[in-house]
Amino acid sequence: MGRRARFRGVKKTPKTLEKDILERSRRLAEDPELLMPECARNCRRCTIRKSVDKMHKVAAKKDDPKKLEFAMNWGDQLVRAYAATISLAEAGKVPYLAAAKTPMGDVSYAVRGKVERDKLIGVQNFDHPELRLMAFWKIAEHDRLHMYSMEDHIFCSPDGPDPPAQYVEEAISLLPYEMDDEHRCPHRDAVERLRVRWKSANVALEICPDCAGDVNTLHVLASRIAAADPTDDFEFDVPFELHGEGCDLTHESRVSADLAARYRRGEMTDAAFLKENAAERLKRIRESGKEIYIIGETCLGSDRSAFLSRLRGGEAEIEAVSGFLADHPMAVVTRSDQAANLLADLWADHSRELLAQVASPETLEQLAKEGRELTPAQAVAEAKRMERSRGITAQLPRFAGLGPAASHADRLARVYLTEGKAAVIRLITKSRGSSHDLRSVSYAFLVAMGEDSSLSWQFTREEMDFGNYLSPFVQRLMSSTGDEYHEALHLLLEAAGSGEKVTRA
Repeated sequence: MGRRARFRGVKKTPKTLEKDILERSRRLAEDPELLMPECARNCRRCTIRKSVDKMHKVAAKKDDPKKLEFAMNWGDQLVRAYAATISLAEAGKVPYLAAAKTPMGDVSYAVRGKVERDKLIGVQNFDHPELRLMAFWKIAEHDRLHMYSMEDHIFCSPDGPDPPAQYVEEAISLLPYEMDDEHRCPHRDAVERLRVRWKSANVALEICPDCAGDVNTLHVLASRIAAADPTDDFEFDVPFELHGEGCDLTHESRVSADLAARYRRGEMTDAAFLKENAAERLKRIRESGKEIYIIGETCLGSDRSAFLSRLRGGEAEIEAVSGFLADHPMAVVTRSDQAANLLADLWADHSRELLAQVASPETLEQLAKEGRELTPAQAVAEAKRMERSRGITAQLPRFAGLGPAASHADRLARVYLTEGKAAVIRLITKSRGSSHDLRSVSYAFLVAMGEDSSLSWQFTREEMDFGNYLSPFVQRLMSSTGDEYHEALHLLLEAAGSGEKVTRA
């Protein structure tokens, strides 16, 4: 996680920025100890201590331009950066600045002497908790130190990760999340969450997918640490704890090595990491070969009956799903109890098998020829309707040369038998009939279906009275097939006084 700067050209120094740089330069000239970290123990061979001791000697001769010139061009790079920086205060001006693009944004700094740019930037920004670390990166990597930069100072641990409490508190406060005293987001009952464990600090942070944002928690916590690997003190995983029993998904729930490496490198935000991990986990569950059923946050184990009993949807949807699962036991994960959602999830790979549960090949061929744009749930419902219609139609007689009343009654009866009362109501609402007799037949169907009250205002008193009289004949027609259907239609026409004959085709 080393922070290396990208550099651009020079530019004239704005007055306010020049003032700030000169003020920091004066402070360093007066007290080189501002660059000395607090140490966990007094190391006998502290590289930084040796450099700061040399800085004191440079500061003592800061009034000698030649001594400063030599110090900023030869020897210890950290001392060079110090000499170059305090020379600005002696000069009293900063005519030009260079610009560098860093992980913290664009940074301007004054170029003096033969000094590594990271060192210059770090020393000239010794009071900035992130930029100051640039002066110490190489030292931390070489000496295997862990350096923790806080708002007011740096703490150095030579014996591995050992963050001070102040650093832990400040680092956690950099996160954009609302957390309780146990460092958990408000959704404590979430079945899935990112858990980052800070080992030496004995702290675990948990963020659910709803709270996860466009930051990388691991790198925010390590953003002010200089070390060979600033993230070596952190572990993370994604607990996945569904409600219910009979769900052993330990293997399927593990974060893949590739995804973990990308997150640790800082290539992914918390939100992106959780989203991609969920997609990988879902794929592993579905490819596991296990018969397991998951609805939302609840696991029902291998209990298919319990799963089907919880599904909500139309008759055709439930029939398609239950029949399919009986033939193809598998791991099923659906986001809700809506059968339509499950159909959509299964459709890309299993549309043929699902449709085959509700319709014959002939019906499906007819549906395909129609070429309609239907959702999976609509396609299943339409296939079921067409299959039912084919079956019922095959049981009804075919007629030739029907008169107006016979044709009207036959049409309404067939629609009722194949599509149900709602379709009949839609048809009557659209066209009650062009004559008194036809409208009376329409009303008779409404009475027979128990739907007369909602549409009675569309009929005259005479039409309603006649329709009430005809309704028993319509009721018989609606419940008949074959020869009985023929006889029922004949009796209805006779009762209506239409004088029309019914002849088989």
